Amino acid sequence: MAQKPTASTRTLADPQGKAVLVTTHPALTQRDVQRAELASVADGAPAVRVLFTPEASQRLAKLTREEQGKALAVVIDGQLRLLPRVTRVVTDGQVLLKGFASPEEAQTLVRRLNELRDVPVQPEQKSGGQP
Repeated sequence: MAQKPTASTRTLADPQGKAVLVTTHPALTQRDVQRAELASVADGAPAVRVLFTPEASQRLAKLTREEQGKALAVVIDGQLRLLPRVTRVVTDGQVLLKGFASPEEAQTLVRRLNELRDVPVQPEQKSGGQP
């Protein structure tokens, strides 16, 4: 999540409709997901476990070390789906996403993350100039 608007940020609405500023260059993309699976937390609420590739796991550890206490945006299909707060450094390459309204919402995220693994990441469109 970004603090100030810049050329590399955009505003998205979170699930409650609140405007959130996110960076347009994600630290992790669907290419980094090894797999996603349904899980649950102690109170039985639905959750999604996301396992990242070994290379992405190193970036995740660095990211969570640097962003302790801050929220990270989970954006899928251009929509801000979750805004989990970093509570620990993730060194095992997996995260547990919580806060779903229903088991169906969690299942939809699992299905979409697993489908997206093999979809090429679209580069940001740049105006003018050569790459």
